[in-house]
Amino acid sequence: MSLKFRLILYIVTGTLLVLAASTAMTISTVTTQEEELAYQQSIEMARNYANEFNGDMETNFAIAETIAVSMGSYDSMSREEASNMLHNLLVEHPHLLGTYVAYEPDAFDGNDHLYVNSIGHDSTGRFIPYWNKIDGPIEIDPLLNYETLDYYQLPKSTKNEVITEPYYYEGVFLVSYVSPIMKNGEFVGIGGVDVSLNYLDEITSEIKAFDTGYAFMTGNTGILVSHPTRKEGIGEKTLYDLGIEEFSKAADDIKEGKSGHVETIDPITGKEVVMFYEPIETGNFSFILVIPKDEMLAGVHTLSDKLLHISFVAIIFMAGISYLIALSFTRPIKEIVSDFKSISNDAVRGKLDSRAETDVESDFKEIPMGLNEILDAVITPIRDTIRLTNALAKGNLSERSHLNVKGEFRQLADTLDNFAELLDTIIKDLSQVLTSVQKNDFSREVQVYGGGDFRILTEGIEKTRETLSRMMDEREKIEEIRKKEIHHRIKNNLQVISSLLDLESDKFEDEEIIEAFKESQNRVISMALVHEELYRSQDMESIDFSDYLVKLVNELLYSYAINKECIKVKMNVDPTFLDMDTAIPLGMIVNELVSNSFKHAFKPGEKGEIYVYLNLENRKLTLTVGDNGVGFPDDIDFKETESLGLQLVTTLTSQIDGTIELDRSKGTKFKIILK
Repeated sequence: MSLKFRLILYIVTGTLLVLAASTAMTISTVTTQEEELAYQQSIEMARNYANEFNGDMETNFAIAETIAVSMGSYDSMSREEASNMLHNLLVEHPHLLGTYVAYEPDAFDGNDHLYVNSIGHDSTGRFIPYWNKIDGPIEIDPLLNYETLDYYQLPKSTKNEVITEPYYYEGVFLVSYVSPIMKNGEFVGIGGVDVSLNYLDEITSEIKAFDTGYAFMTGNTGILVSHPTRKEGIGEKTLYDLGIEEFSKAADDIKEGKSGHVETIDPITGKEVVMFYEPIETGNFSFILVIPKDEMLAGVHTLSDKLLHISFVAIIFMAGISYLIALSFTRPIKEIVSDFKSISNDAVRGKLDSRAETDVESDFKEIPMGLNEILDAVITPIRDTIRLTNALAKGNLSERSHLNVKGEFRQLADTLDNFAELLDTIIKDLSQVLTSVQKNDFSREVQVYGGGDFRILTEGIEKTRETLSRMMDEREKIEEIRKKEIHHRIKNNLQVISSLLDLESDKFEDEEIIEAFKESQNRVISMALVHEELYRSQDMESIDFSDYLVKLVNELLYSYAINKECIKVKMNVDPTFLDMDTAIPLGMIVNELVSNSFKHAFKPGEKGEIYVYLNLENRKLTLTVGDNGVGFPDDIDFKETESLGLQLVTTLTSQIDGTIELDRSKGTKFKIILK
């Protein structure tokens, strides 16, 4: 298809679609709102009628309440006076069917026996006058069936006001508004009025909604109280009896005192209708308004048709405008396309200096100007790319692109820069690896691999480094095994020396000589324990000195055969790791000080405590060895004594750059501090 045809097709089609969619949305929104308004108006209509009937029923209730209050307030009222009051009320309110009072036996004046079968009385003589218009003119009769019907029994049992369910009385379908007469808190009778449901039927039958809509009323059980056409069903049929699901649902809501509406088919007219129902608060009734749906929504349909006509005209008008707009685009575009074709032919032949003619209509001038800018933008990165690749070919890897461009041109420049930078980085990284290997440092890995042939080169160097690193690791493991073997042999040799000293001491009986051998043996054991700890350590450079102290003290306990029940050894050592140059002297110091406590601090059988503390705090190591025995003699300077053990303590402390203090206040306590 030609550009002209496509422009016309797309613009016109797009315009039509947009207008059609917006029109449909507008019509849908407006009609929905109008429909909601129609429903709301119908609901308000039903509610207003329900309120009017509610007002009438409240008036009837007020008359019944007035009768009951009046009769309960005056003890002096005679039967004739009370009967005249009922007659006057019936005359004043012509819509009432009857007015009445009914008293319990002898509850009015105690003279029921004087009024047997008189006017307004029955054979019991009870005061039960009923002024009514059942047969037409106003007349008085005694009330009937008061012992069984609800109009008397309900207020008597509940002592509350009552509106009865619709019922038949002497052939008339009516409802009673009854209020109990109370004296001194006791029920003595009722006062009430009757309203013929024919009165309600006449009123509701005259109500019209729209053209053919109508109204009727039901009781709370769904029984028909009035109906414009189903007269035979009043008092006999309920909504349930109509056999329509929607009517039954409405009857369920009416029974619960709810309002609402249902859509159904009217069994009388066969039309689709909406039935609105509203409860009448005073009494057990509900007002129902039935409106044909097409009449209720007639305004909505009219509005919808008008909107459709307006939209149709607007769509035709916009289609014509769109066609003219499309035609205005095609001519200048055709000229610009011809210019583009000439430039593209030059570009294919490698001639990038051609430029588009910018002498066109102002609305389209940006097109050839933009094309010229594109050509300028293409030439610049091409020339810079040639310059940069030539520099890289000469080995000048520090050269970079300095173009101030964007988009894919920027990507082209960045790609060349990244290539140069990657090559430069690979060479520098490999140089650092090789330099480290020359220094016997095989931990420096190749970090930049690149891809393709670069990866083959870098992976080859990395594999060579890993091979050399494994060879050095194996060499270090062999060296470590050799060191362990040396420490193991030294430990064994020291143990042999200790055994020889023990055997040699058996040749002497002099206690001092034997003691000298034992002290020498303990010193050898303290050194052997250091080599044993080094043999077991992971790094072969340091030992766990806290663990070493525990083993050393246990060896001394065994050596001197100390009674643990008498002499308690208390140890509190922080985890500390020391090298061999510090561990051996410090171990021998502990050996000498603990041995002195075992030998000199306590008399045979005497109880006491020896303690060894090792604390590491603020980069200072503090060793405390002491006891609570007889104490160090005041006349002896431990630094100038002839005792070989104390001489060793002083010498070894100085050897490891430590300081030693003696506290004689509570037994003997030596404190050695190492920085």
